[in-house]
Amino acid sequence: MASFGTRRGEAGALSLYLMIGAFLSAGALLAWLSVRAAPVEVEVVEGEGGVQQEMAAAPVVDNEVFGINPMAHEDMRIRLNGLLVANVLGPQAFQLEVPNQANPYLVRMLPDALRDDEVVEYLSTVSLIGSVHVMSDSVADAWVASGAIPEGQRIVAIFSESFLEVEEVDVTGQAESEPDPQPQD
Repeated sequence: MASFGTRRGEAGALSLYLMIGAFLSAGALLAWLSVRAAPVEVEVVEGEGGVQQEMAAAPVVDNEVFGINPMAHEDMRIRLNGLLVANVLGPQAFQLEVPNQANPYLVRMLPDALRDDEVVEYLSTVSLIGSVHVMSDSVADAWVASGAIPEGQRIVAIFSESFLEVEEVDVTGQAESEPDPQPQD
Protein backbone atom coordinates (compact mmCIF):
# COMPACT_ATOMS: atom_id res chain seq x y z
CA MET A 1 0.00 0.00 0.00
CA ALA A 2 1.27 3.45 -0.82
CA SER A 3 1.93 5.90 1.97
CA PHE A 4 0.54 9.37 1.52
CA GLY A 5 2.44 10.85 4.44
CA THR A 6 1.31 13.73 6.54
CA ARG A 7 -0.34 16.72 5.04
CA ARG A 8 0.41 19.01 7.94
CA GLY A 9 2.82 21.19 6.05
CA GLU A 10 0.70 21.42 2.89
CA ALA A 11 -2.63 22.41 4.45
CA GLY A 12 -1.40 24.82 7.07
CA ALA A 13 1.36 26.70 5.22
CA LEU A 14 -0.63 29.86 4.50
CA SER A 15 -3.75 29.41 6.62
CA LEU A 16 -2.33 31.16 9.69
CA TYR A 17 -1.38 34.23 7.65
CA LEU A 18 -4.78 34.31 5.89
CA MET A 19 -6.62 34.06 9.22
CA ILE A 20 -4.62 36.94 10.73
CA GLY A 21 -5.22 39.02 7.57
CA ALA A 22 -8.97 38.38 7.73
CA PHE A 23 -9.14 39.48 11.39
CA LEU A 24 -7.12 42.62 10.66
CA SER A 25 -9.34 43.46 7.65
CA ALA A 26 -12.53 43.01 9.68
CA GLY A 27 -11.12 45.11 12.53
CA ALA A 28 -10.10 47.86 10.09
CA LEU A 29 -13.60 47.87 8.55
CA LEU A 30 -15.28 48.17 11.97
CA ALA A 31 -12.91 50.97 13.01
CA TRP A 32 -13.62 52.85 9.78
CA LEU A 33 -17.42 52.42 10.25
CA SER A 34 -17.29 53.72 13.82
CA VAL A 35 -15.45 56.86 12.66
CA ARG A 36 -17.77 57.48 9.68
CA ALA A 37 -21.08 56.74 11.42
CA ALA A 38 -23.23 59.77 12.17
CA PRO A 39 -25.20 59.94 15.39
CA VAL A 40 -28.96 59.58 14.94
CA GLU A 41 -31.35 61.74 16.91
CA VAL A 42 -34.93 60.65 17.40
CA GLU A 43 -37.51 63.28 18.16
CA VAL A 44 -40.58 62.20 20.09
CA VAL A 45 -43.60 64.39 19.40
CA GLU A 46 -46.38 64.22 21.93
CA GLY A 47 -49.69 65.97 21.74
CA GLU A 48 -53.12 65.69 20.31
CA GLY A 49 -53.03 64.55 16.74
CA GLY A 50 -56.79 64.20 16.53
CA VAL A 51 -58.77 62.28 13.98
CA GLN A 52 -57.30 64.15 11.01
CA GLN A 53 -53.72 63.12 11.79
CA GLU A 54 -54.76 59.50 12.41
CA MET A 55 -56.79 59.44 9.22
CA ALA A 56 -53.82 60.71 7.24
CA ALA A 57 -51.66 57.81 8.52
CA ALA A 58 -53.58 55.06 6.67
CA PRO A 59 -53.34 54.67 2.88
CA VAL A 60 -56.49 55.75 1.05
CA VAL A 61 -58.16 53.04 -1.00
CA ASP A 62 -60.49 54.08 -3.81
CA ASN A 63 -64.07 53.07 -2.96
CA GLU A 64 -64.61 51.36 -6.33
CA VAL A 65 -61.38 49.38 -6.02
CA PHE A 66 -62.36 48.33 -2.50
CA GLY A 67 -65.80 47.26 -3.71
CA ILE A 68 -64.38 44.95 -6.38
CA ASN A 69 -62.53 42.77 -3.85
CA PRO A 70 -62.58 43.82 -0.19
CA MET A 71 -60.63 40.70 0.85
CA ALA A 72 -57.64 41.96 -1.15
CA HIS A 73 -57.17 44.38 1.76
CA GLU A 74 -57.46 41.76 4.51
CA ASP A 75 -55.59 42.66 7.71
CA MET A 76 -54.29 45.89 6.15
CA ARG A 77 -55.02 49.24 7.79
CA ILE A 78 -56.81 51.28 5.12
CA ARG A 79 -58.86 54.46 4.78
CA LEU A 80 -62.12 54.80 2.87
CA ASN A 81 -63.63 58.24 2.23
CA GLY A 82 -67.13 59.52 1.59
CA LEU A 83 -69.29 56.41 1.87
CA LEU A 84 -73.03 56.50 2.55
CA VAL A 85 -74.46 54.63 5.56
CA ALA A 86 -77.09 52.25 4.16
CA ASN A 87 -78.29 50.67 7.39
CA VAL A 88 -77.59 50.93 11.12
CA LEU A 89 -77.55 47.45 12.68
CA GLY A 90 -76.79 48.34 16.29
CA PRO A 91 -74.76 50.63 18.52
CA GLN A 92 -71.44 49.51 17.01
CA ALA A 93 -72.33 48.15 13.57
CA PHE A 94 -73.70 49.51 10.33
CA GLN A 95 -73.65 48.86 6.61
CA LEU A 96 -72.22 51.04 3.83
CA GLU A 97 -73.15 51.56 0.21
CA VAL A 98 -69.91 50.62 -1.58
CA PRO A 99 -69.56 50.87 -5.37
CA ASN A 100 -69.18 47.48 -7.12
CA GLN A 101 -70.85 45.66 -4.21
CA ALA A 102 -74.26 44.08 -4.79
CA ASN A 103 -75.20 44.34 -1.12
CA PRO A 104 -74.33 46.88 1.57
CA TYR A 105 -70.96 46.22 3.19
CA LEU A 106 -70.76 45.37 6.90
CA VAL A 107 -68.81 47.61 9.31
CA ARG A 108 -68.03 47.05 13.00
CA MET A 109 -66.85 50.03 15.06
CA LEU A 110 -64.43 49.55 17.91
CA PRO A 111 -65.63 51.16 21.17
CA ASP A 112 -63.59 54.39 20.81
CA ALA A 113 -64.02 54.81 17.04
CA LEU A 114 -66.31 57.84 17.28
CA ARG A 115 -65.72 61.17 18.92
CA ASP A 116 -68.11 61.93 21.77
CA ASP A 117 -70.22 64.36 19.76
CA GLU A 118 -70.61 62.21 16.63
CA VAL A 119 -73.30 59.68 15.77
CA VAL A 120 -73.51 57.39 12.76
CA GLU A 121 -77.03 57.65 11.35
CA TYR A 122 -78.86 56.22 8.38
CA LEU A 123 -77.90 58.13 5.18
CA SER A 124 -74.99 59.97 6.80
CA THR A 125 -71.65 60.12 4.99
CA VAL A 126 -68.55 58.74 6.71
CA SER A 127 -64.81 58.39 6.23
CA LEU A 128 -63.16 55.63 8.18
CA ILE A 129 -59.94 53.80 8.98
CA GLY A 130 -59.90 50.09 9.66
CA SER A 131 -59.00 46.65 8.44
CA VAL A 132 -60.93 43.91 6.64
CA HIS A 133 -61.54 40.60 8.38
CA VAL A 134 -63.35 37.37 7.47
CA MET A 135 -66.84 37.00 8.96
CA SER A 136 -67.82 33.81 10.75
CA ASP A 137 -70.60 32.57 13.01
CA SER A 138 -68.37 32.89 16.07
CA VAL A 139 -67.58 36.53 15.22
CA ALA A 140 -71.30 37.31 14.90
CA ASP A 141 -71.96 35.53 18.21
CA ALA A 142 -69.25 37.62 19.89
CA TRP A 143 -70.82 40.81 18.52
CA VAL A 144 -74.20 39.84 19.97
CA ALA A 145 -72.61 38.91 23.31
CA SER A 146 -70.74 42.23 23.51
CA GLY A 147 -73.84 44.25 22.61
CA ALA A 148 -72.47 45.55 19.30
CA ILE A 149 -75.57 44.27 17.50
CA PRO A 150 -78.89 42.92 18.77
CA GLU A 151 -79.74 39.23 18.33
CA GLY A 152 -82.18 40.06 15.53
CA GLN A 153 -79.37 41.56 13.40
CA ARG A 154 -77.09 38.51 13.76
CA ILE A 155 -78.56 36.96 10.62
CA VAL A 156 -77.55 40.04 8.60
CA ALA A 157 -73.99 39.81 9.92
CA ILE A 158 -73.44 36.11 9.22
CA PHE A 159 -74.45 36.44 5.57
CA SER A 160 -71.52 38.80 4.97
CA GLU A 161 -68.28 37.23 3.70
CA SER A 162 -66.15 39.89 5.36
CA PHE A 163 -66.44 43.05 7.41
CA LEU A 164 -64.48 46.21 8.03
CA GLU A 165 -63.45 46.67 11.65
CA VAL A 166 -62.92 50.40 12.07
CA GLU A 167 -60.86 52.19 14.68
CA GLU A 168 -61.61 55.73 13.46
CA VAL A 169 -64.88 57.07 12.07
CA ASP A 170 -65.31 60.64 10.89
CA VAL A 171 -68.90 61.60 10.10
CA THR A 172 -68.44 64.01 7.18
CA GLY A 173 -72.12 64.61 6.45
CA GLN A 174 -75.24 64.08 8.49
CA ALA A 175 -78.41 62.72 6.97
CA GLU A 176 -80.79 65.42 5.91
CA SER A 177 -84.05 65.24 7.76
CA GLU A 178 -87.05 65.02 5.51
CA PRO A 179 -89.68 67.69 5.99
CA ASP A 180 -92.96 66.60 7.52
CA PRO A 181 -95.55 65.84 4.87
CA GLN A 182 -98.17 68.51 4.43
CA PRO A 183 -101.63 67.45 5.58
CA GLN A 184 -104.08 66.92 2.75
CA ASP A 185 -107.39 68.78 2.95
